[in-house]
Amino acid sequence: MLLPQIADEHDADILTLCEPHRVRQTQDWITNETKTAAIWVRGAARARITARGVGDDYVWARVGAVTYVSVYLTPNCAAAEFRAKVAFLEDGLRDLPGDLVVAGDLNARAVEWGMTATNRRGRLLLEMAARLDLVVANTGDVPTYRRPGFGDSIPDVTMTTDRTPPRIGRWRVLEGYTASDHQYIAFEVAGETRTTRTRTRHPPRWNVDKLDGLKFSAELASPQS
Repeated sequence: MLLPQIADEHDADILTLCEPHRVRQTQDWITNETKTAAIWVRGAARARITARGVGDDYVWARVGAVTYVSVYLTPNCAAAEFRAKVAFLEDGLRDLPGDLVVAGDLNARAVEWGMTATNRRGRLLLEMAARLDLVVANTGDVPTYRRPGFGDSIPDVTMTTDRTPPRIGRWRVLEGYTASDHQYIAFEVAGETRTTRTRTRHPPRWNVDKLDGLKFSAELASPQS
């Protein structure tokens, strides 16, 4: 029962979770089929849920003017599978309403969230974020993953719609005991205005990873009607 205690101590009403030890079978708990991503909405915030949904590697809930997304991307997959997972995630995020707060264990490295170098997975996620007008909300370089013998890392990332960050405050890694290899992250989302805060619908941007070169060449060669 450590999680409810920590949530109470920090007055947290929306929790995004990855690989939770326990899944609650309640209306305020949203999880995917594999139980790797979950959102728990507590207290008065439960009355403000207007929509929810589930994807393969993520779940989401719209609370007030903001859509919260919990994501888990496994480290145990080949490069091609990870690329496919990111593509599916991008398609899902593009269709979600409202400003976004995307948080989860992405199992990737990037300088933008405090690592010393950016790997291939990190580049894929940063390219996705750029196409969706998302920015990284992480600050500092405090490790969020600590396991003796395996070193420290920062696989846990928060991204937000480009105009949301001014409303994200006090982003920090909690140093208390969690009974896990991961540390909890806390931040505040303030200044919601339900009637005026709607997400701008941007035209799709090209994702060259999805380009069918042969089909594209054939379309260019075909006579115009």
